[in-house]
Amino acid sequence: MEKIEGIKAAGKIVANILKQLKNVAEVGVSGRDLENIAKNLMEENKVQSSIFNYQGFPGYICVSLNNELTHGIPDDRPFQDGDLVSIDVACNCHGYHADAALTLIIGDGDTKKKDLLRVTKNSLYYTIQNIQPNITTTQDIGATLEKFIRSRGYYPIKEYGGHIIGTSMHSDTYQDQERKIFIPNYKTKDKGEVLRTGMFICIEPLVQISDAKVEVATDK
Repeated sequence: MEKIEGIKAAGKIVANILKQLKNVAEVGVSGRDLENIAKNLMEENKVQSSIFNYQGFPGYICVSLNNELTHGIPDDRPFQDGDLVSIDVACNCHGYHADAALTLIIGDGDTKKKDLLRVTKNSLYYTIQNIQPNITTTQDIGATLEKFIRSRGYYPIKEYGGHIIGTSMHSDTYQDQERKIFIPNYKTKDKGEVLRTGMFICIEPLVQISDAKVEVATDK
């Protein structure tokens, strides 16, 4: 019960931070501006960034711009009209973690970008609705996501995906064992792991307009 309440508290703070960042993201604002706002909100709520210094990551949040898929480092580039901006926030609230992201278009944006966001968001909610505790596997989630995304003309990412979460950002203590579980965005060859009652997971559909190769940037 303590874990549930702890993760709920962390989740509410993450959701509120994302909401406030979404409200201020406009032409002329930069990723660094969003990071500073997020950092102040974390301090006000007495939580820490789960992202800062994680495997050496230098930012308090992730801000990915246009063709940057994920884990972008906040910088001083001002957003332009039509930019695609992804914001990823994760917080540690008294030892319990929550992690969420959103993607938005600065200004109006074109039809293709709007459709990309619609398909990605709908793939997430469709998959959530089809999860059955103690029956659904990680492979089931990947297969559901891939079928939904590809049937609409887009491409799921295989290199990155979701994860279990709880007592740390990418792992959790479940039945007295520290577990790390990857949640794929595509149908895997193995059977996957059954998602048990009491587990906390992040489903993270990462979707591209084309089947382009994912590369790691020079800043890693």
